[in-house]
Amino acid sequence: MIDMHSHILPAIDDGSRDPEMTLEMLEESYRQGITDIVATPHFYINNDNTESFLEKRNNAYDIIKGKISGRDDVPNIYLGAEVYFFNGISRYDGLDKLCINNSKYMLLEMPFKKWSNKVLTEVENIIFDRKIIPIIAHIERYLDLQHGTDNINNLFSLEVIIQANASYVNYMFSRKKALKWIDNNIIQLMGSDAHNMDSRAPNLGKAYDIIKKKLGDGAVTRINGLGKEILSI
Repeated sequence: MIDMHSHILPAIDDGSRDPEMTLEMLEESYRQGITDIVATPHFYINNDNTESFLEKRNNAYDIIKGKISGRDDVPNIYLGAEVYFFNGISRYDGLDKLCINNSKYMLLEMPFKKWSNKVLTEVENIIFDRKIIPIIAHIERYLDLQHGTDNINNLFSLEVIIQANASYVNYMFSRKKALKWIDNNIIQLMGSDAHNMDSRAPNLGKAYDIIKKKLGDGAVTRINGLGKEILSI
């Protein structure tokens, strides 16, 4: 099973604080049945540029790669970024380098406020001008913010892929809607969005178990099939 959204790389963002925590997170993810995990550290244009970010990300990955070399009890790691939306993002030269595993897919974190038409136009321009397919990170976190608008439906009408966090399925009060959206193929990818081993620990195994129990093997196969296509595995 695939985790498309995680913060497991050490000391690069608000995720894992050190290599030891990263190893714990990887081991726990594997124990839950996760075979492949995408490391998606935060990218904020106000704090970094592409070259500096990639250097830090790759250095963090090299540290972990050295520690897990030869082990078969941790997931395979793929590199990406969780890119926070910014004005002019569709014209940013380094955008393609932030895609997942050198693909055309990029994990995009939308603004945590009511979106303007300009925001949605930028997303559309990423698709048509840059030929990059946005994977919208943790869709559930924007729903209340867009209440009273058509923004969510307008986003869904674009050629984007929708990712939800495991917590959306795991929490009893949001589970029904999450499962409905998965069943209707609105939510197409799942991620743990794990940051540590306590408050935001790996939890995707439980979500996949619930999806399988409530919707059947086919739903899990569909989610992971798209993940494999994105990762070319």
